[in-house]
Amino acid sequence: MHRRDDGQPLRDAITEAGLSIEALAEKTKTIDGYGISPSTIGHMVATGASGRSKFQERSCDLAARALGKPIGELFSHTAPT
Repeated sequence: MHRRDDGQPLRDAITEAGLSIEALAEKTKTIDGYGISPSTIGHMVATGASGRSKFQERSCDLAARALGKPIGELFSHTAPT
């Protein structure tokens, strides 16, 4: 899956939830017992050279669920144009 709008919706959702990257990573662990790493979330939200566009569906699903958002608000199955 691909992040929408270079991760802006995800950054907005994290801010809205009042979470840090580390706190969001911890919250994803409560969903499946494993969660996703703070570094992966960092790549999801980064705007510079460390930013990535494509992520595993599992990671996207966990981030969206931890934020209480529909996955489609934050990520897309199609690559950005």
